[in-house]
Amino acid sequence: MKYHNKVMERPDPDAILARVKAEDDHRGKLKIFFGMAPGVGKTYAMLQEARQRQAEGFRVLVGIVCTHGRAETQALLEGLEEIPLKKIEYRGILLEEMDIDEVLRRRPQLVLVDELAHTNAPGSRHPKRYQDVLEILSADIDVFTTLNVQHVDSRREDILAVTKIVVGETVPDTILDQASEITLVDLSPQALHQRLAEGKVYVPDQAQAASNNFFKTENLTALREMSLRLTMAHVNRNLRSLMSAKGLSGPTKSGERILVAVGITPFSESLIRMTRRWAGMLDASWIALHVESSALLTEEHKERLMKNLGLARQLGAEIIHQVGDDLAQVIIDVANKENVTQIIIGKSMEKNWQRWLGIPTLADRLVAISGSIDVHMVRISTADKSFPIQSKQVFAKLRPREYGLSFLMFSIATVINFFLVQATGYQPTGLIYMLTVVLSGAFLGRSAAFMLAALSAIAWDFLFIPPKYTFSFKNSYDMALLGMFFITALMMGFVTSKLRRQKEIEQKQRQRSESLYELTRALALTTDIAQAMRVATQQINLLLSSKSCVLMIDENEKPLYEQAIGDVIDMNENQKGLVLWVVTNQKAAGRFSDTLSQQPLMYLPLMSSGQVRAVLIIDLPDEKPLDLAQRTLLESFTSLMNVMLEKNQLLKISREAKMREDTQNLQSALLDNLSHELKTPLTIISGYLDALVLFHQWPQDALDLLEECRLACLRLTSGVDAVLDLTKLDTGNLRPNFTWCEVKDIIAQALKQLKTSANEKRIHVDCPQGPLHVNADFYMITQALKNIIHNALVHGPEEGEIEILVRIMDQQIRISVMDQGEGISKETLAKIFDKFYRGSKTKKGGLGLGLSIARRFVQLNDGDIDAENLSPAGFMVTITLPMAEK
Repeated sequence: MKYHNKVMERPDPDAILARVKAEDDHRGKLKIFFGMAPGVGKTYAMLQEARQRQAEGFRVLVGIVCTHGRAETQALLEGLEEIPLKKIEYRGILLEEMDIDEVLRRRPQLVLVDELAHTNAPGSRHPKRYQDVLEILSADIDVFTTLNVQHVDSRREDILAVTKIVVGETVPDTILDQASEITLVDLSPQALHQRLAEGKVYVPDQAQAASNNFFKTENLTALREMSLRLTMAHVNRNLRSLMSAKGLSGPTKSGERILVAVGITPFSESLIRMTRRWAGMLDASWIALHVESSALLTEEHKERLMKNLGLARQLGAEIIHQVGDDLAQVIIDVANKENVTQIIIGKSMEKNWQRWLGIPTLADRLVAISGSIDVHMVRISTADKSFPIQSKQVFAKLRPREYGLSFLMFSIATVINFFLVQATGYQPTGLIYMLTVVLSGAFLGRSAAFMLAALSAIAWDFLFIPPKYTFSFKNSYDMALLGMFFITALMMGFVTSKLRRQKEIEQKQRQRSESLYELTRALALTTDIAQAMRVATQQINLLLSSKSCVLMIDENEKPLYEQAIGDVIDMNENQKGLVLWVVTNQKAAGRFSDTLSQQPLMYLPLMSSGQVRAVLIIDLPDEKPLDLAQRTLLESFTSLMNVMLEKNQLLKISREAKMREDTQNLQSALLDNLSHELKTPLTIISGYLDALVLFHQWPQDALDLLEECRLACLRLTSGVDAVLDLTKLDTGNLRPNFTWCEVKDIIAQALKQLKTSANEKRIHVDCPQGPLHVNADFYMITQALKNIIHNALVHGPEEGEIEILVRIMDQQIRISVMDQGEGISKETLAKIFDKFYRGSKTKKGGLGLGLSIARRFVQLNDGDIDAENLSPAGFMVTITLPMAEK
């Protein structure tokens, strides 16, 4: 006999987390109408679907649509509401852009935004239109937009190779990843040529030029293939997400993790885009790694490096910054630490001489020490050759001050040698020159060492080595001595320069570590959020040589300008408005951001529990952009500040919870003692009243008074019992004793406890014939039902009837108590089961505990209780309990 064991597959935690985030993400949905080229009908298709949505009842708004004079497209705009375009003046020219503020103010269900890759006019809130779209989506507004394949950033080099045209406006691939739907608007090259000839894309003169250039058949065929592949990749990702959400087996994430080494060369852009394409095809995460060496970078190199890393960040990479001169070893160390499976580097075009001399290249070393990690050496595409190739700059340019100091050192050494040569001969004078070279390398850098080594060798030969004042030598010994002097001086100058550079890097690293340590210590030791934020601003000021402050945000999302922590930074009304924008959109703004980057201040949101709790404002002293190390450290600082805010929020919640607990314990203790103190006297009073009625003949007036006293005593006893039950429930000392209970017996017992001649006439019971059993605590359910009926008797109309209706639905028994009153307000309905709650129109008497205790009793018995207003009049409370299984 064969046994088949079914193995339970463990759910993918990443998929579960992604699904939870997607369900909890209150963002609009993005639909992209995607095409291979202009003129295929993207805008037309977008407008057609928008009109259909409007016919279905959606509120549709046209943000911006470019018809390019096409009559059939213009006709589709009729009947759709358009917002006026915002006019922006730039260099005397009036430009028109989408008015994003008006879109957000009107809050439609769907907005149409044409040409996603468009660059906004200078002075707009965002430099790119796709950033406008992201803000609209974050406001929970759906967006329809259009995009051509040549504007996808990761395909930029491919487009250049095919069309020989550099595309300036691109959209990061992450935008396509965020799209809920991509609709491919496809058209054959022949059909597009026909549209061009008919003047439906461009005017005749432009159409002819386009057909002979960008719209060549071979170009359109390649672009069509790219658009099909991109759409197919998106469909595959959606399919995997859907299957994961449904718990279906099938193709899953590859588990690959890719690392690309990013440097200062322009070819890094190609590597980054290629890595993004690979990551997209493999559905893998990827890392962009930059290794900072002791080599000195020029401002041009720093700018290009930041551009490359910015591109990687925009395309969705995780940025990692490391320091070290052994590039191959650092790359492998990071790859092992980050569980990288593939490394991508560029194929060198400048170091073939290393192979000829037998010196291993970076690729050789990576392959040798990579272990199980795959190393891909990618050929630089021919398209990249259009960029200017600059070899690694070994010698940085000397500033005038360094020129002067270098020549001064050389002059001093020469003067000293003129006096020294008379006493010691010409050989020791070379040591003076060598000392000068070493000192220049230590204090002025590599370029100064090279210049001084050359000058010193020339001066030593011309001024001191016989025959003097010539460049000839008396013997080969002097020639070899001069050569060895130059090589030794040059090497020592380079070594001391490298040591100096390493020392500077180590000092910067130590400063960064100390700053992080101080901030971490402040986080660990202090519970005062103001003091922790003050330490953070001080460390930021040391790092950036800036002024900074932290604006705390109150519960109403209003900045507390009067309680700013840190430096005093004056802000005008526009800048204060930008602070509110940061709070609302939970994104950075101002300098070095994608929102109003022309502003002089940086505005960074500090988050806690998904909300902006504070805004960090930084005022930098100059226009120089932050380098990678500063950006990385600033991100670390803001992360720690977020942790501080989270800690402060948790401490606040903990203090409030402790206060509530102490208050509840005190309340329970007081109620418990008070209830027990009242219970005994009430029992005695009630007994004496019963005895007086039974064992003595009283006149009718006296009997009425005694009955009134007895009823008052019963009401007070009932209130004390309620308080005792509530105390037991709060302390957990009251637990249900589950038994089979007949519903009719529960109703009868509840009515017995409320029995009066007047009540008997008002209450009607409608219960099905036959046995109705529930598995519950008889006392608890009886008390719950009694409290509900008593509530209806007291707060309903004085002469109104009370109906108790019992019904069986879906293996559950529902006991409903209905009165004929006018109902209660929505506010009261939401709080009716709260402890000690009494509505504004509630009659005098009672503690507001009856329905609260009823709910607790029913829930302890695995049941449910709810209340609702009836139409046209009346109020109903229903107990739902599961039927007892036979």
